[in-house]
Amino acid sequence: MLEFTLTSIPLMFVLISIVQMALAMWNYHTLAETIKYATRMAAVRGTDCAGLSCQLTVGSIAQTITTKGIGLTASKLNVVLTSNSGSINCAPVSNCNSSSTVWPPSGGNQVNQVISISATYSLNQGLAMFVPGKGSMLFSPVTFSTISQQVIDF
Repeated sequence: MLEFTLTSIPLMFVLISIVQMALAMWNYHTLAETIKYATRMAAVRGTDCAGLSCQLTVGSIAQTITTKGIGLTASKLNVVLTSNSGSINCAPVSNCNSSSTVWPPSGGNQVNQVISISATYSLNQGLAMFVPGKGSMLFSPVTFSTISQQVIDF
């Protein structure tokens, strides 16, 4: 009984730490794929969409990022939309959900111009990690960042 107790407590901390690291990796992968998707979506709506119903707004991009980012808390997600005409900062992304500003804007939506969407996400781990020989340690908040660039196709 004593041996089981002495081995099971550290083993539970290790297992919980593995689960927490897996969740963090899932959050990063989701963030990167969501930003890549939003950038591709914006790149195919350049000059040929100006004045048509296919043009995107900052609000529709923010809503797409919020919807596609399953498991990401919108209040911890900051997004910056950048084109040749300047950048739009959505910190947090939920602040831009109702924006009707067209993006990429005219002048920044020409064929062969580069647009980019970058994002940062703050992750707070709720549990401590057990390190053999060092005891437990608490994670400080980790900030994940990603950027996706795409050339406007048409």
